[in-house]
Amino acid sequence: MNNRILIKNILLFVFPLLIPVFILGSFAIVITDKYIKESITANNRNVLQQLEQQTNTVLNEMYLLNLDYNWNPDITLSLRNFFDSEHFNYLDIKMIDYEEGNLRRKEIATSYIHSMYIYYENDNDRVLTSRSGFMNIANMHDDAWLEEYDAKSTNRAIWMKNRQISQYDFEKEEPVISIYRNIFNSNAQTSEGLIVLNIYQSYFENLISELNNYHNQSIFVLDKTNTKLYGNSISEELAFDEEVTDNPKQTFEVQINGTSFIVSQLQSDLYPLRYYSMVENSIIYRVPNQLLFLTVLFVLSSLILGTATIYYLSRKNARHVGDIIKILNTSDQKEKDLIKHISFKDNEYQYIVRRILKHYIAQNELEKELNEKKYELQSAELLALQNQINPHFLSNTLAIIYWRAMALTGKPNKVTKMVETLTDILSFSLRIKHHTVTLEEEMNNTKNYLEILRVRSDKDFRITWDYHEDKLSVQVLKFILQPLIENSIQHGIDYESKLSQIDIKIKIRKKEEGVIRFTVIDNGQGISKSELSKLRQKLDKDEYATNHIGLANINKRLSLIFNNQFTFIIKSKQLYGTVITIEHPIGYGEEPGDMVKPLISQKRNGIKRDG
Repeated sequence: MNNRILIKNILLFVFPLLIPVFILGSFAIVITDKYIKESITANNRNVLQQLEQQTNTVLNEMYLLNLDYNWNPDITLSLRNFFDSEHFNYLDIKMIDYEEGNLRRKEIATSYIHSMYIYYENDNDRVLTSRSGFMNIANMHDDAWLEEYDAKSTNRAIWMKNRQISQYDFEKEEPVISIYRNIFNSNAQTSEGLIVLNIYQSYFENLISELNNYHNQSIFVLDKTNTKLYGNSISEELAFDEEVTDNPKQTFEVQINGTSFIVSQLQSDLYPLRYYSMVENSIIYRVPNQLLFLTVLFVLSSLILGTATIYYLSRKNARHVGDIIKILNTSDQKEKDLIKHISFKDNEYQYIVRRILKHYIAQNELEKELNEKKYELQSAELLALQNQINPHFLSNTLAIIYWRAMALTGKPNKVTKMVETLTDILSFSLRIKHHTVTLEEEMNNTKNYLEILRVRSDKDFRITWDYHEDKLSVQVLKFILQPLIENSIQHGIDYESKLSQIDIKIKIRKKEEGVIRFTVIDNGQGISKSELSKLRQKLDKDEYATNHIGLANINKRLSLIFNNQFTFIIKSKQLYGTVITIEHPIGYGEEPGDMVKPLISQKRNGIKRDG
C-alpha cells in the first residue's frame, strides 16, 4: 500500500514538474538559437555595411578625379597640351606648378592615398604624379601601372589590383590597392588615358581590425573575378572555394577542411565588389553554448533536487497515510491510545488525524447505539407480538360483556358505553402497529381514555383542547397524550380534599422546521424542586424506577424512535401546577424503524432534550 501511494505521489508531482520544464526549456533553446542567429547575422551585416561605406568613400576619390581629369575641359585641354608640348613658357610653367600642387594637396589631405597618376596618351610618354609632378614614364620606378592601359579599351568602369610599389630603388615596397579608370573624350569610343589611384592596404587592414567582432573572424573583399583585394591577416590563412563565392545567400554555413564556418556576404550596389565575413561556428556559439549548457545543467539540477524533495515528501506522506489507514482499521482502541503510535507529531497531520478519529469514533459509537436501539425495537416488537394474545382475549371478552349488558337492560347504558370505549382503546392498540399515528387518531384515542377516566374517577377535571384542524393528518408518536394527561390527573389532584378540581389544557402546534409540539398544562399540586430534580435525572438515565411510569415510557420511546432528536421539558412549581412540553420531528414512516434510519445521517438540528 505504502509503495503504491509513494509511486503515485511521485508521478503526480514529477510529471507536472517535467511538463513546464520541458516546454519552457524547449522554447528557451529554440528562441535563444533563433535570437543568436539573428544577432550574428545582424552584427556581421553591420560590419560589412560599415566596411562598404568606408570603401565607397575611398572609391569616391576616383569619382572626383574623374570629374576633374575626364570631364573638366579646362583641365583636360591644358594637361594634353603640356603632355604634347616640346617647350614651355612662363605661363605654362605656372600652370604646370598649379596642377602638380593641386594633385599633391589631394594626396596630403587624404591619409589613405599613397599616390595618384594622371596619364593622357602622348608621344613624350609624360605622366602627372602626385609625388613627383610631371615626369617621363621611363624615369618612374613604378611603371607597372602602364600595363593596365589599353588604347582600344571601352571599359568605363573602375577596376582594382593589388600591387607592391615604391618611389625609389632604396625604398621598401609597400602593398597598395591600385584603382584604375580609363579617360575618354566626350565623343571618344576608346580609352585615351588612364587615372591611377593607389590606396594603402594597411588602411583597410586597420579598418577591418576596428570592425572585427569575433575572435579569428575573417573579413575580406573580392572583385568580380573573385580575386581578393584586401582583408585582415586571418583571411590570408583561409582557403575558400566556389562553395563560398558561388552561394547567393546572404548568410550560410560551409565546411572548410572539416571546420564549420558561418559566412555572411554583402554585394555592393555601386561597385563590382563583394564583402565577406567568415567565423568558425564554434567561436560564434561558444558563449551561447556555455549558457545553454549551464541552463540545461541548472534545469537538470533543479529537476533532480525537485524529484528528491518530492520523493522525500511523498515517502513521508505515504508513511503518514499508511498510519492513518492502519488507525482507521483499528476500531477497538481509544483516541489517545491510537495517537500514541502515529509517525507524525505536532504537525498538520496530527490535527487532521485527531479530527478524523473524533468523527470516526463518534460514527462507530453512533452505529453501535443504532444497532442496540434496533435490537431493543426488535425485542419490543417481539414482546408486543407475544402480548397480543392477552389483549385479543380481553377484546373478545369485552365484546361478550357488552352484549350481555345490552341484553339485561334492552338498551345502551353506562356499562355498555364504558365497555364500548374500552374496546375502542384496545382496538387502537391492536389495529395500528406502527410507531406513529395521525394526530386525529391520537386525539380520538385520548378522548376515549378520558371518558373511561371520568367514569372511574370520583374527582372532577376539565380538559381544554387547543389545536388547528388542518394539522390533524400529520404523523405523531403513538400514545403520547394519554400518559401525560394521566400523569396530570394522578399527581395533580389533591385526593384528600373533596372540592379538589384540576384544569388541563392540551395545546398542539406544528413548527415551521417540520416539528410538532405538544404542551400539557395543569393547575394541580405541582412538584417540589428536589423531586423534580430526581425525576429529571432518572429520565435522563432512561430508568423506569420511578412513580412516573408514563413519562418514563414516553421518554424511552422518543429516544428509540427519534434518536434523541426530540425535546422533553418538565417545568413545575409546587401548589401552582405543571407544564410538560414535548417536541419531535413529524413522522412519515410506514414501517417500524423507518423514523430511525434517516436520522442517523442528520446533524443535530438544535432540538434540545430536557428530561
